[in-house]
Amino acid sequence: MGLRDKAGAAADKAAGAAKDKIGAATDKPDLQAEGQAQNAVGHARQSGHDIEDTAREIVDDE
Repeated sequence: MGLRDKAGAAADKAAGAAKDKIGAATDKPDLQAEGQAQNAVGHARQSGHDIEDTAREIVDDE
């Protein structure tokens, strides 16, 4: 996982978490849902790349 990918995933997670909290605090369910979705995208991006990196390590070791 490259630095740009890591930064993008972290940005999605952070922005999503912020939107979620702001949406909850201001009683704006649309913003809260948008934040939850963006946070999930960040986690999925990170997980996908973690799996890809692990697979490459396994292949390289063989």
